[in-house]
Amino acid sequence: MKMIWKTAAMAGLAAGLLATSALAADKTLNMIVIEGGDTTAMQAVADSYEAAHPGIKIKLQSYPFAQFFQVAELRLRSKDKGIDLVYVDAPLVASYASRGFLSKIDQGIDTSTLVQASVDAGKYDGTQYALPINNSAQVLFYNKALFKAAGITPPDGLTAGQSASQKQVDELASSKRWTWEQIADAARKLTVKDNGRTTQYGFSVEQFAELYQLQPFGESLGTDVIAPDGVTAEGYLDSPAWTKAATYWSNLYNEWGVSPKGLGYGEAAQLFTTGKLAMFVGGTWNLPILSATSVDYGVAPYPYFAGGKVLTPTGSWYVGVNAASADQQDAFDFAKYLTTSDEGTRVWFKALNQLPVYKPLLDEISTSPAFDTFPQDVFRLGVYDSLNTAKARPVTAAYGQLQDAFRTAFTDISNGVPVADALKSAVQKFEAAAKRVAQ
Repeated sequence: MKMIWKTAAMAGLAAGLLATSALAADKTLNMIVIEGGDTTAMQAVADSYEAAHPGIKIKLQSYPFAQFFQVAELRLRSKDKGIDLVYVDAPLVASYASRGFLSKIDQGIDTSTLVQASVDAGKYDGTQYALPINNSAQVLFYNKALFKAAGITPPDGLTAGQSASQKQVDELASSKRWTWEQIADAARKLTVKDNGRTTQYGFSVEQFAELYQLQPFGESLGTDVIAPDGVTAEGYLDSPAWTKAATYWSNLYNEWGVSPKGLGYGEAAQLFTTGKLAMFVGGTWNLPILSATSVDYGVAPYPYFAGGKVLTPTGSWYVGVNAASADQQDAFDFAKYLTTSDEGTRVWFKALNQLPVYKPLLDEISTSPAFDTFPQDVFRLGVYDSLNTAKARPVTAAYGQLQDAFRTAFTDISNGVPVADALKSAVQKFEAAAKRVAQ
C-alpha cells in the first residue's frame, strides 16, 4: 500500500511538473503593427510561425496609421514591457536606436539572403537594430475608360490582356515614363465639374502630404530635403528646387483644382474604383484591391519632373525588438522567421503584395512566368525602380520631427498658404526640434 502511495505521489508530482513545464512553455509575444492589410498579413505569418513553434503565441496590437507613430513613440519611451516586437518605419530606426528603444539585432541572424541596401537602412551608427520586412514600390494607376471618354491617350503602361518580361518592363521604366508636367496636363482635362462641384478628379496621391510620397518631388529637381548632417533644413527644404515642387503641389489643389484635399489613407483607391478619380500614385499593395473590382485600369511608372532626375519613393517597414522586452531571444526568433526564412517571407508577400527584400523572391519575380501577366508584372516595375531610381529617406534622429514639419507645410500649401511662408515655417520648426533631439 505504501509503495502504491509513493508511486501515485511520484506520478502526481511528475504530472504537476509536466503541467508546470507546459505552462512555462506557453509564451505570448506582443507586437504593435498598423491596422488593416498589414495586420492581416502579419497574422498570416504569425499563424505560420505558431504552427511550427508550439507554445509560442504572437499577439498583434494594431493601431490606425494616423495614430501608430505617436502610440509607438509613447510606449517605447515609457519602456513598456507589454511590447516585445515593434513595427518600425525605415527612417525611424535612427531615432529609436539613438534613444535606446531597440535592442541590437542578434548577430547570429544571417541576412545574406536580403538586399544589402535594405539591411543597411536598419543600422544606426554601424550597428543593426532592425530587420527589413519588405521594400515598397510606387506606381501610377490610371483608369483607361476615363481617359478614353476624355479623348486622351493614356501613358504607356502595363494592362490586362498583355504580358511583359523584365526586359520589356525595364524599357518602359527607362524610356516611357510620364513627367509631372504631363500628369498636370492630363489631370486638367480629366477633371469634371458640375455647377461648380467637382464630380471627377484628374489626379491624386495616395499618402496625402507625406514625406515618403513626396520626397522625389523636390529631390528629383536636385536638392535633398535636409542636409547630410541630419539637422539642417535651411537651404534645402526652402531651396528653389523645393519651392518649384511645392508650387506644383499647390497648383494641384488651388489653381488647377484637379486633386481632392486631405484624403485619408486608402481613400484615393476608393475614389478610383468608383470612377471619381482618373489617376493616382500609390503602392503596389493596391493591386488586389483594384483587381477585385470591374475597373479597367493600367499601371505606369512613377512620374518625374521634365529635366530632372528620375527618383522614386522607397523603403518600408522593419521589425525591431523592444529593449524593454523580457523575451528577447524568442522575439528575435520570430523576427528572423518573418524576415529571413523562405516560408515567412513568402507568406508575407502573398498576403500583402509589397516588394520583397528577400533575394530569392526578387529573382523569382524577374524570371518566373508567373509574373509575366498583369497585374503580377507590375512587381517588375518595382524591381527596376528598386535597382535604378529608388531614393531612401534621410537618416536623422529627428526624422519624426521632420515628417511632422513636412506634413504640416504641405497640408497648409494645399489649403492656399503661400509656398514660401509654409516652407520657411517648416524649416524653422524642424531645425528647432532637431536641436532639442540632439541635446
